[in-house]
Amino acid sequence: MRNNNCILNLLKVIDLLQKNSAHNSPIDITCSKPYLGPNPTVFCFNTRPISLYKKDGTIFQVSNYTVFRVENIDNDCVILQALAGSGTNFSATGEFVTITSNCFCAIRCLPDTSITCL
Repeated sequence: MRNNNCILNLLKVIDLLQKNSAHNSPIDITCSKPYLGPNPTVFCFNTRPISLYKKDGTIFQVSNYTVFRVENIDNDCVILQALAGSGTNFSATGEFVTITSNCFCAIRCLPDTSITCL
């Protein structure tokens, strides 16, 4: 059966990009852009920071963190790491949360960046 959960599908794309640094050449500025960084020849990016919005329209947060990095996906369970910072300057916090992807209705992708992963 095909998975129709668009948030989960997008999170899977982001997870795959972060793990494999796939570099292709299509011009794309959306969350599903098939490479990390401003263009496919830049190799220093390892994270596509995201914010998630709950079904009531409020932003999802954990301990006042609203920006996350996808760490792992297992079925519809997603492990996120909270990121501290703003703009393109984020750092890993070591604070993780497991979510069920179908609890969210929107995702916002921030500019790709590089963080030290824990």
